[in-house]
Amino acid sequence: MSDTQRVAVVSGGGTGIGRSIARHLMDDGMHVVITGRRQQVLADAAAELEGTAPGGSVSWMRCDAADPADVQALVDSVGEAHGTIDAVVSNAGGAIRVPTSSLEELADHWRRTFEQNALTSVLTTSGFLPLLRRPGGRIILISSMASRSGGGTPAYGAVKAMLNGWVLNLASTYGRDGITANVVLPGYTPDTELFGDGMPQEMHDRIVSRIAVGRAGRSDDVGAAVAYFVSPAASFVTGQLLEVSGGNLPPSM
Repeated sequence: MSDTQRVAVVSGGGTGIGRSIARHLMDDGMHVVITGRRQQVLADAAAELEGTAPGGSVSWMRCDAADPADVQALVDSVGEAHGTIDAVVSNAGGAIRVPTSSLEELADHWRRTFEQNALTSVLTTSGFLPLLRRPGGRIILISSMASRSGGGTPAYGAVKAMLNGWVLNLASTYGRDGITANVVLPGYTPDTELFGDGMPQEMHDRIVSRIAVGRAGRSDDVGAAVAYFVSPAASFVTGQLLEVSGGNLPPSM
């Protein structure tokens, strides 16, 4: 990469939405560091992404974003390699679907969901704050439409909603430094690991019937939205929640 190339870190960048975000940022000429827990998945994703975007480049580092020691090691490595970064995209997360027949199991389920979807964002974003360019740095949190629709598991929607509130504090605290902070809320996006092998056709059709544009979302839809927030064109946009959901039809239609 060149000395003038902009740098972004994307957690959960090995698959689905994270990989699409990385590709879109590479299309804009950035060097993207993708991270995640699975080393081979990251290596395969980086090999697939490399050379797909003229002027863009990619590297990877294994990191469990819920582990403070892992995140600190990632921050130290990226800082040593690049010094300053231009964007941190906190995308790592996922839904945990397990039966809970006791309060002890319920408590464990909520703790794990919090660690996987909120703590990962808090640690990754906070860790990279000292490296973010001032002015010009970008913070992007990936939430979910479940945080506004009530869909998904109760814990997943509620925990993702925490990011929608936290972004307001980030925007107000770091705005004077020229750093923006925004949230992207993907809707139904079946080409991701969140949906495993996919929805049953009947359920898929029912969900799509409630989407105004008449189709399911794609990871590329989310990647394009993130690329806008990261771009210089979005320097006056902060503290915003952008739904990438295709529009929800009202119940009467």
